[in-house]
Amino acid sequence: MSGLPPRSSQEFSDRAEALAVFLRAAGSAPRLLTVDDSAGCPLYHALAALQWTGETGLFQPADRLHAAWFAAETGIAVIERSVDGKPVYRFLGPRIEAPQKAPVDGTPVVDEAYVLGYEFTERWNAIAHFLVTTQGRGALVSLFAARAPELEHIRRWLLDLFRGPVPEGADHLHAAWFATTGAGFLFPPTVLAGRALRGWAYLELGQSRED
Repeated sequence: MSGLPPRSSQEFSDRAEALAVFLRAAGSAPRLLTVDDSAGCPLYHALAALQWTGETGLFQPADRLHAAWFAAETGIAVIERSVDGKPVYRFLGPRIEAPQKAPVDGTPVVDEAYVLGYEFTERWNAIAHFLVTTQGRGALVSLFAARAPELEHIRRWLLDLFRGPVPEGADHLHAAWFATTGAGFLFPPTVLAGRALRGWAYLELGQSRED
């Protein structure tokens, strides 16, 4: 297929080895990692949610994604946005599907029919509210990097990911890094009817780790 970025992949039998290769490949690039031992974030739900929130204006291209949890018809996220030259951290979640837990130190900024949002001045306060709400299961959080990935880069590389071959049964994302000219994706093993189809798979797009 013409116009596609370079694509390479590796497979591993051990999670620790796969994560080590992922972190080494990411370098200093912004990344998202699963915070528990689950498979991770449903991949297709994540792409659909990012597209929808971009179209409705809830997310803006320059926003940075610090945490995300997606299900079939809902999602919860923490984004960083520059307001008057200063970073603020915005928690966005559904009003109905998720347990309602009002943060002590968050300011309500979005109050719509199906979306509730709080703004925080400190990143970890926003992340703490996110983890309390989601319990962290299957969530992706920005860790081990100076900055979180930009939504513009995430959307671009996810779309490019689906334009080419992906590992068999890759329907969950365990970790990912995103930069201007490259991205890497770590997928958990696939098991069907008790039989392992493949191990941990790391797929890389692009050629450099420049942010």
